[in-house]
Amino acid sequence: MQRTQIYFEPNTLQELKQIAKNLNISVSEFIRRAMKQEIKKQKKSNLSSFLTHMEPLESFADMEATEYIQGLRGKSRIFNG
Repeated sequence: MQRTQIYFEPNTLQELKQIAKNLNISVSEFIRRAMKQEIKKQKKSNLSSFLTHMEPLESFADMEATEYIQGLRGKSRIFNG
């Protein structure tokens, strides 16, 4: 871990201390957990945004995805039993 400093307004610090005390953890541990959770949420949000705005490659633009997959399965020895 790397040490860093964060400045909080007095009211915010008091709330952090109270929450950490209720959870029986240090303020530092509470902040680490909160930051990890926020980072995970941001990554998930970025991935969702990416997938929402994703467009097919030009070579697949005129293909129907389901038909393409079924065509591949039809050629596969595994799925033909």
